[in-house]
Amino acid sequence: MAKNISRRDALKNMGKAMGAVVLATSGLSAFAAAAPEKKRLVFYFTATGNSLFVAKQFSDKPLSIPQELKSDKLVYEADEIGFVFPDYAATAPLIVREFVEKATFKAPYIFSVITFGNAAVNVTEWWDNYAKEHGVVNNYINTLLMVDNYLPVFDMNQQMKIEKNTDENLAKIVADVNAGKGLIPEVGEQAGFMAGMLKQLQDSHFPMEAERLLAIDRDRCIECNTCSQVCPSGNFRIGDNGLEFSGSCEYCLACVHSCPQKALYLQAGERNREARYRHPEVSLGEIIRSNRQ
Repeated sequence: MAKNISRRDALKNMGKAMGAVVLATSGLSAFAAAAPEKKRLVFYFTATGNSLFVAKQFSDKPLSIPQELKSDKLVYEADEIGFVFPDYAATAPLIVREFVEKATFKAPYIFSVITFGNAAVNVTEWWDNYAKEHGVVNNYINTLLMVDNYLPVFDMNQQMKIEKNTDENLAKIVADVNAGKGLIPEVGEQAGFMAGMLKQLQDSHFPMEAERLLAIDRDRCIECNTCSQVCPSGNFRIGDNGLEFSGSCEYCLACVHSCPQKALYLQAGERNREARYRHPEVSLGEIIRSNRQ
């Protein structure tokens, strides 16, 4: 009887199987066993665990971008370098942009996987151009449809019921990267049109201040400090009047999703204030270790 295996191991096995097919059809299978171990660095940013779960399919020890930014030596060299992060209105989160602007990356193969929950639009084109402007040339960029955790628009309870074929699509991406495949998707006219609409959303959201975004239900707040621990911007503290927040905000909503009492919510409104999300295979502790300042 076959032993039960984790979803992560199942994905790795799927990726290996697909990679073997790619190698066999390319005529390289005879050399696969003799290939030396490659050094791969994978950097990620996550708020609810989606991008961290994906990053762990490419590396046993992916590196948190908020934690790496604490270093004064941002020079990275490897055989392969990867970036995993969520799509923010057809762009990258500000903290990802900051990392790429400040750091130096040296690798013959660079790949990026961008998680999204509704429409990827032209995010691959945007990221390809933005990365090049800062000296990062991607060999492979792909997007992955996952649960959309953007609270102003989506009800998390409804989102989690939608089948998005994430595992199958992720296994294909893992196989592509393991085979060193090149891919920069082309963007159609419709995506370009929607990008114009999203530009208005970007302008209204970034930069964002925590005071403008968040509200707190003090009857629910127990001052557990979870919000402070998951915030990549260090915006939370316990003051004379209880929980306080201020400062430049990533708009990642990690604090809102992670609050165990659902005491934090958005001033502008939500689809369902009682519905929150974290990837089922990522723990709160992992998000804290990823983002804590």
